[in-house]
Amino acid sequence: MPALNATLGRFRPRLVPTLTALVGIVVLTLLGSWQLRRLAWKEDLIATTRAHINAPAVPVPSDPAAVDAALDYRHVTARGRFLGDQAFGFGFSARDDRGGGELVVPLQLDDGRTLLVDRGWVPSAMLPPATPPDLEPQGEVEVSGVARYRSDYQRPFFQPADDPARRRWFGWDLPAMADAVGRPLLPIVLVAQSRPGDPPLPQPEAVSVDFPNDHLQYALTWYGLAVALAAVYLVSSFSKPDDGAPP
Repeated sequence: MPALNATLGRFRPRLVPTLTALVGIVVLTLLGSWQLRRLAWKEDLIATTRAHINAPAVPVPSDPAAVDAALDYRHVTARGRFLGDQAFGFGFSARDDRGGGELVVPLQLDDGRTLLVDRGWVPSAMLPPATPPDLEPQGEVEVSGVARYRSDYQRPFFQPADDPARRRWFGWDLPAMADAVGRPLLPIVLVAQSRPGDPPLPQPEAVSVDFPNDHLQYALTWYGLAVALAAVYLVSSFSKPDDGAPP
């Protein structure tokens, strides 16, 4: 200790810096622990989603109560008739230097219920109401794809406004979509997947489990800042002895 005192001086903590450092260390530690809890939640979400997307396909449940968030990312099949006159374009994206969006068509199931089917990307010139007739399947069809649960949708602040009059949507506002379609909609959207022999358009949107998971990195950052703050506080709390004075 005498050698340490001779080098750093005497440890003399002051009230305000001590309280400030203590609060900062506690806050940074809590943030790190929160990120660890988020890490556990994210890992569980990824595992559950992968189990869903790798499970065998199931028909759309006949029980309305079973059409819920448990179907999210499940492979689902449905039989019914497309309501092509109620189709609309969703979002905007570019492929092969062409602008376009998703072609979304309501599917009336055999039992009368209706769900939305995201058939895939088409150029803007082929979005409703200009969709070519030969792009709309006629009669009863069987559709398979990945279900996405959309009843928990919350519109981002910077998202463009929907335009039902022009049949263009940018967010999964199912109640407003149901009003535009003129019938209730199931809370899932069936994202069609590509199959051998499909025509070139629409181009189905692949669904994959690719969630960002940086929570461990964030946790280590917060904990590292807490350690750094503690080190700065300790070093700054040592006062050098006066020259010629005993340490």
